[in-house]
Amino acid sequence: MTIPRPAAALALTLALLAPPARAAETQWWVSDVPADYARAESRGVVVGSDGALGLGPRTTVTRAESLTVVWALAPLKDGSVAIAGDRGRLMRWSESGGIRPWVRLPVGQVLSLIADGDGVVAGTGPDGLIYRIGARGDTSLIARTGERYVWGVARAAGSGDGAASAWYAATGTRGRLLRVERGRVRIVVDTDESNLVSILADGRGGVYAGGDSHGRIIHAAADGALSTTYDASEDEIHGLARGADGALYAAALTAAAVSDESPDHDQAEAPGGGPAAGPPSGPAPARSAVSDGRATIYRIVPDSSASVAWSSTQPFIFALASLPRGVAAATGSRAGVYLVDRGGASQWLAAPQGQVTALAVGRDGALFAATSNPAALWRLGPGRAERGELTGPVLDAKRIARFGRIQWHGETHGGAVELLCRSGNTDPPDTTWSKWSGGKAGEDGLASGAPAGRYFQWKIFLSGGDPRVESVEASWREQNLAPRVEDVVLAPQGQAFREGDIQPRIEPVTQSLPGGQKVEYTMPPAQGARALRELPIWARGLRTIQWHAVDPNGDSMRYRVDARAEGGSAWIKVAEDLDAPTYTWDTATFPDGRYRLRVTASDEDANPLGEGGTGEALSAPITIDNTPPVVTAFEARGEPGAVRVEGRAEDAESALSRIEVAADDGDWRVVTPDGGFADRRTLSFHGRLPDLKPGEHTVGLRVVDGAGNYAQRSTRVTVPATR
Repeated sequence: MTIPRPAAALALTLALLAPPARAAETQWWVSDVPADYARAESRGVVVGSDGALGLGPRTTVTRAESLTVVWALAPLKDGSVAIAGDRGRLMRWSESGGIRPWVRLPVGQVLSLIADGDGVVAGTGPDGLIYRIGARGDTSLIARTGERYVWGVARAAGSGDGAASAWYAATGTRGRLLRVERGRVRIVVDTDESNLVSILADGRGGVYAGGDSHGRIIHAAADGALSTTYDASEDEIHGLARGADGALYAAALTAAAVSDESPDHDQAEAPGGGPAAGPPSGPAPARSAVSDGRATIYRIVPDSSASVAWSSTQPFIFALASLPRGVAAATGSRAGVYLVDRGGASQWLAAPQGQVTALAVGRDGALFAATSNPAALWRLGPGRAERGELTGPVLDAKRIARFGRIQWHGETHGGAVELLCRSGNTDPPDTTWSKWSGGKAGEDGLASGAPAGRYFQWKIFLSGGDPRVESVEASWREQNLAPRVEDVVLAPQGQAFREGDIQPRIEPVTQSLPGGQKVEYTMPPAQGARALRELPIWARGLRTIQWHAVDPNGDSMRYRVDARAEGGSAWIKVAEDLDAPTYTWDTATFPDGRYRLRVTASDEDANPLGEGGTGEALSAPITIDNTPPVVTAFEARGEPGAVRVEGRAEDAESALSRIEVAADDGDWRVVTPDGGFADRRTLSFHGRLPDLKPGEHTVGLRVVDGAGNYAQRSTRVTVPATR
């Protein structure tokens, strides 16, 4: 089916102008670029470099239950495939018999294979031995290299199918390229690399070899001439292949594709059945992705040019293989096979195993791909699949959601498209997920049928004809969840209006100088002990309310605040339609007493009609006190050089917080209440104002309660002269 899509520029403009989607609105998961399928699994479906899906090569898989790691593959003359594995095991696959044991060598790992006549030559580790295995399983030792690992073997001369007499070996851990001929071993080049981990015959009797420390490709010509073909910015060249266009392709990695010796190795068996002597079984393919790891395939024309052919979405490329249409690349830590050509990379296979660690091309043109962790052998081609499937990645709605229709865009071209869906609340999917449901999908797609859940996954089947799917789209909506309100707090009365927080307004002063120039300046406020400390009249009834509200869907919220007297039943509106989780409440219209506040949050405005929700929370009991304290007694008596004061004050609601006295226009001085604490609603006090001259004075009293309300009294008193 064909559905017109907006031009890119128009789509971008609309995206910039459109308001952000609300959580309860219909949203879409769209898969239409290769990166959207990086976590998919596929067989028989190819993901093109443009993100379109189509039928890929015919795909079959055979699992190797006894193996964990596959290091190398070698197609044999009879159409079977030799498989190099761990614990010295060589397996053999045939179309009729599947995977069966073939030979077990007294080594830890069989690291490399190459066909030789009707058998194979195998490079091993960790003792660095090279064996030849005949078609019937007869084994002979070709050479002891004196190195630890033989990572690759290539013919030293000729290109026929008969048995060769000379070999090149890429080894480690001293990074040496060796020539093996008639049991004799000669060092061709001792490089600066720790290991030479890849090797490729140049077709003229020489070889290319790639290292794992400096990322260099060394060329050893048949006449012994040595040169560096390419020095990559990456650290490791883990795969080499010659393309159909004659160029050299190299897989360069920033992180090592092979880890150190595995601590959980199994010891090898000797041919007689007992354990083999020697060191541990050796290295293992890297399993875990590295956050900054990247893999790049370079296209190199020796002595001419080098360019990037593909930047992989996976951190590891374990092997390359030449095909008529391009170069196949095996990836991990997400197992995949990609076809890289001049137009980019197409994903041919996305397997459920950990890594694709080896590739080989069969005599009929089929591509064999071996996986590790666990081990399996995939056969791709040579023909096209009649039916293929791709299971999309697990999609996360972040919250419980409902799922609508799923649809695709493209053309059937005589084929058919089926879509299946499922959902659940775990990642990865487990037995608690819903069953797959769906079927043949026409032009308008189909209802997913998946129950509400957090996670969603779809699967597509292509069959017959030549279908092309440009995108797969699934609609979903969050289940609206009511807001949640927490921590309703009412600031103590007078908070933020106490000493030092209130400053008088300073107006600028403008002055004209004699020359006509105007200047403007401000005078700093006076500072001193007489700074205002009690609550100003205009602020006495103000109380700040704060709360914390969360909407599980991320919706915008509006708030309402109500108050109720303790012991009462009716709620009185304080404020409504608030958009911030704070409010300054003028309590002056409420009688003094104990109250509770209720804050209600609503997401009605962010949801369709009838689908909004509310949440509420109550505050702890609070006290409203807007009535100043009462001075019930105040007396001042003059004595030589001083005035003695005493009195009593009380408040109906709050504890008295401060008692102060002042003489004339002097600073207010705090008087300690009787008993030493200002912590009761009724306090008495005694004090003495010293250093007063004889004569008449005015003595003032100020009493402040915990809510910032205050009362003042004053009296006149005469200080007698000193006798």
